[in-house]
Amino acid sequence: MRKVLFIAILGLGISSCSSKWQYKTVSVKGNEDASADKFQSKKFDVTDEALDLFGKEGWELVGIYEKTETVHPNFGNDQYVSGIQPNVRTAELNFVFKRKK
Repeated sequence: MRKVLFIAILGLGISSCSSKWQYKTVSVKGNEDASADKFQSKKFDVTDEALDLFGKEGWELVGIYEKTETVHPNFGNDQYVSGIQPNVRTAELNFVFKRKK
C-alpha cells in the first residue's frame, strides 16, 4: 500500500512540474482628472467584471505590481506645493495572469 501511495504522489509531482504555462501582463494606467492638482494621486478603475473576463478564459491572477512616476514640485513658485512632500506616485498597475497551455 505504501508503494502505491508513494508512486501516486511521485507521479503527481512529476506531472505538475512538467506543465507549461502561458503568462499575460495587463497594465492599467491611472486616470488623471484634468481638474485635479497634478500632485494628487491618480485613480485606477478596475472592476470585478473586468477581472472575471480573464477568469472565464482560464487565466489565474498570480501577482500585481506597480510602476511609479516622479512628481517634480517647483519649490520656488507659490502656485505649486511647497515644503517637503512625497515625490512619487503610482502611475500604473500591472496584473500578471497565468494559465496552462
